[in-house]
Amino acid sequence: MKTELIEKASRKVGDNQLFINIVSKRVQQINHGADPYIPTTPEMGAGDIALTEIIEGKLQWHEQEEPEEAPDFFDALSGDEENKA
Repeated sequence: MKTELIEKASRKVGDNQLFINIVSKRVQQINHGADPYIPTTPEMGAGDIALTEIIEGKLQWHEQEEPEEAPDFFDALSGDEENKA
């Protein structure tokens, strides 16, 4: 993968962990036969294709909301209402 593609694509996503997950998932899809959303050249690897798709806005993603915090296990067992949030 080319460094300049990584830098440009990561700026588009913003969150590094999300960026890694998006690229990883898309590379896996391409390697398993998914068609690229962009014109490609023979020297482009799956990573270059995924990064270019991000840069060109061909991929869409959304962040999931954080789940609500679960009650403490031991408080739930004892029925202690005072320690529940």
